[in-house]
Amino acid sequence: MDGEAGRSTNTNMPPLTPEGEGRRGVAVIAAARRRALHAAITERGEISVSDIAKEFGISEMTVRRDLDSLQQSGAIERSHGGAVLARPAAAPAEPSFAARRNVRAKAKQAVARAAAALIGERDVVGLDVGSTVAYLAAEIGSRTGLSIVTNSLQAVAALTRHPVMSDVYVVGGYLRSREGSLCGAITQRQLADHWLNKAFVGVAGITPEGMFDYSVEEVQVTLGYIRRATEVIVLCDSSKFGRRSFARVAGLETISTLVTDRMPPPEIEEPLRRHGVKIVIAEGDQEVDG
Repeated sequence: MDGEAGRSTNTNMPPLTPEGEGRRGVAVIAAARRRALHAAITERGEISVSDIAKEFGISEMTVRRDLDSLQQSGAIERSHGGAVLARPAAAPAEPSFAARRNVRAKAKQAVARAAAALIGERDVVGLDVGSTVAYLAAEIGSRTGLSIVTNSLQAVAALTRHPVMSDVYVVGGYLRSREGSLCGAITQRQLADHWLNKAFVGVAGITPEGMFDYSVEEVQVTLGYIRRATEVIVLCDSSKFGRRSFARVAGLETISTLVTDRMPPPEIEEPLRRHGVKIVIAEGDQEVDG
């Protein structure tokens, strides 16, 4: 790629010295630099390591580390000597609950633990379907004083692995055996009779356009949780960033809190922040590059 070709004169290059001191300051400047780098790739479609190193006034090694981080988040794809903007991956076929249960299990369990910490002593909690929500059910199964509403038989199974110390209400409906869930008009009507402090929702994918799931029938139930809850808390491991599936659930503005295991890529993080969504990262501090 020609070093001058397609170069923008409007790149918002971040300062090269962190405003704060220590690890936090380095983390802030690395995140700002990666946002600017992603903006450049979005604008031009493709960039080279050497061009960006010159333009940003940083080493090629730092550029490569930034590109590796953006690639891991799904925001870009590496090319020979540079990077191109990633195409959102589609998820056209619905895998069964059994097939998904052990995929990225450690990340899902960490997300579930972080989500459980958001539940207060007397909360009325809605548990939607999905493998990460089922892990959350296992986390809160021995809690006392809660009222739990769910249409997920997988969540019920997880709750009953120990003596249940809270009130559990299972809404009825049509059985989707593939997911182990109840859905349909009966489920929607029964769910409408409940008021929830917090609804915990699992998704198949999340993009700047919103949240996605596989089943139109289950999306209608998820919308019921969203309408009946004061807070909507989405559980989403980072493999689902940039993924779409058949049915759109709702826009990002409907989310109160996103619980995940890695910071979303810039094109998802920015609209989340704009809509005031709180982002909770499980498993402690993120890796920092200088």
